[in-house]
Amino acid sequence: MTDVSNDIRQQVEALLDLEIRPALAAHDGNIMIQSIDEGTINVKLSGRCSTCPSALTVTGNFIREKILNAFPQFQTVVFNCVSEDLLQQARDMLRASKG
Repeated sequence: MTDVSNDIRQQVEALLDLEIRPALAAHDGNIMIQSIDEGTINVKLSGRCSTCPSALTVTGNFIREKILNAFPQFQTVVFNCVSEDLLQQARDMLRASKG
């Protein structure tokens, strides 16, 4: 988190807890803040939401609208969709190709 106070992060977390996480939990999903920078909030969906085809369309629009309406100082919500497992597979492949 750069140049953004913990107060803003706590406010975003409160919004997630109140308005977004309950909707995601109904579908066995969750959302985590990865970082908050000037104008941008980076989030990651987990659980079933991380692999759902509508995660970046219907669900993504719902999340984006809630966050941007509540926090007009932010212009963008970025969804980081690459799973840690996929990243590890890529790392393993790169190591194998070098060795």
